[in-house]
Amino acid sequence: MVYEKFRHEVERILEEKGTPVTWNELKASSTKLKQKAPYHVYVQKLQGDIGLVRFKYENKTVWALRKWFDAGKFTELLPKRVRLMILSAKKDHAIGANEYGELKRVYPLMNELHRWDVVDADVGEFFPQEDKRPESMKLKVDGIEYVRRLEAEEERITIAEKITESGEFLHTDAWKGKTLGLTKPRFRCFYFYDSKCQFFCDQSLCMGHDVDVDEHGESIEIKGDRVYFLLEAAERARGEFIWEKKRVEWYIASVISLTDPRQRRLF
Repeated sequence: MVYEKFRHEVERILEEKGTPVTWNELKASSTKLKQKAPYHVYVQKLQGDIGLVRFKYENKTVWALRKWFDAGKFTELLPKRVRLMILSAKKDHAIGANEYGELKRVYPLMNELHRWDVVDADVGEFFPQEDKRPESMKLKVDGIEYVRRLEAEEERITIAEKITESGEFLHTDAWKGKTLGLTKPRFRCFYFYDSKCQFFCDQSLCMGHDVDVDEHGESIEIKGDRVYFLLEAAERARGEFIWEKKRVEWYIASVISLTDPRQRRLF
């Protein structure tokens, strides 16, 4: 099933149901949704296209629309506590992945966090009023509990590969509202200069990207054969005129470099 038909069918059923439902309940209400599990790229696109939200409720993953929660509905169903794998830690916020491999921007931070820390956190606002970006989540100030640190390189690679996505979001506006993404440069084709980076993503028609690098104190050290770029989108004005319209631009917020211990080497 092509994405547009998938999007239309999921949105239609959710609108008709008007309540959070599981994937099996979605399929039971459709003659078109046949796959055992939804294609994860389609699910990622739906987050921006229709405001799809997925979360655990009574040990089941349910699908819902963000506008329901913005209207004050079903807020009692939202998770009160989440587990996150930290991929980037700044002074005032961190970026981590939840159990679905979805990237989340969490704040505020009272404790110092580091990449590969696993934490459990109490949710203050699942959908913060002051930050409407779909990946943002406000935590309770004293509600972050350190669980463990991911030390094994193989385990880190497994997590990174699960979260990594196609560079399609850098080429199309199909990812409406998306502001975080983890992708790999093609064949290690990248070059850092000044405060910028040039690289090619995995799209066959990619002519190259030239983006800003803004790591906020995190050092860039390429020491492994697996390189991942954690990108963030921001509205930035370009041009010499004060009435220049703002547009969304992607920049590298963090660089992850790993060495695959299973890779055979000739030295």
